[in-house]
Amino acid sequence: MKYSFVNKIRTEPFKGGKGNCTLCGQETIAKCGTRKVHHWAHKSLKNCDHWWENETEWHRKWKNHFPKEWQEIVHFDEISGEKHIADVKTSKGLVIEFQNSPMSIEELNSREEFYKNMIWIVNGKSFKKNFHILSKLPNPKAEFVKDIAFYPAKFKKDVGYELVQKKTNNLFLFRYSENGENPEFVQLRNVGEKYTNDEINPKLYDEINSNYKGHHLYDWVRPRAVWLNSSCRVFIDFDDDEIWELQTYDKRGLKCVKKYCKEYFIKKATKN
Repeated sequence: MKYSFVNKIRTEPFKGGKGNCTLCGQETIAKCGTRKVHHWAHKSLKNCDHWWENETEWHRKWKNHFPKEWQEIVHFDEISGEKHIADVKTSKGLVIEFQNSPMSIEELNSREEFYKNMIWIVNGKSFKKNFHILSKLPNPKAEFVKDIAFYPAKFKKDVGYELVQKKTNNLFLFRYSENGENPEFVQLRNVGEKYTNDEINPKLYDEINSNYKGHHLYDWVRPRAVWLNSSCRVFIDFDDDEIWELQTYDKRGLKCVKKYCKEYFIKKATKN
């Protein structure tokens, strides 16, 4: 924990410090070594909040992007009496949870039901090499997109078509107005490159680029499925200048990610 009560004041850890947990009131002692982030620990080594995970530099760095009065806020359910420490809770009641370790679907559902108005930020550094950002997609709200269905190169069986080549950045599409529900696929290469098929209307290429708002196809090898089942917004941080939100792109359920500049994301979040 970053904060404990010392003389009834929320205080950051200091060498030799003793305090009381902001949630359960038990005695805490300051851990100010050189190997781990400075933190408060329960004297009995018992974690009063079973949702709390060991804090890392990654957690602390994210918390410090937000005002101190928003960090580690006790969220209390007046009906059930249940209470937990939210990593960040904004002045408008939005809870932001930073998750580094794996989580069960049961715990995910419990947290989302408890906090309700919340978002997740997941540390993706450990699975970054298995998460591949693929082709650009246009803004799903663009008018021309209503007539188009996009597919990654690795097709599902329900569309009746599979590629021999499994790993590719190619993007496939078909038009409802021309094909109904029986797709005749047109192949595009990664947006930003030339078409591989001369018959493709170049206007479509321009429309995709001019309507790009950060959406991409992706391929997640051995995905952490729990995050694909969240009912709240999930953002993945790969420890660079961008953050990626898991989204459903269209009515067919195509999965995509949307890119945000991390600095923009933080500025927008601090207004909530």
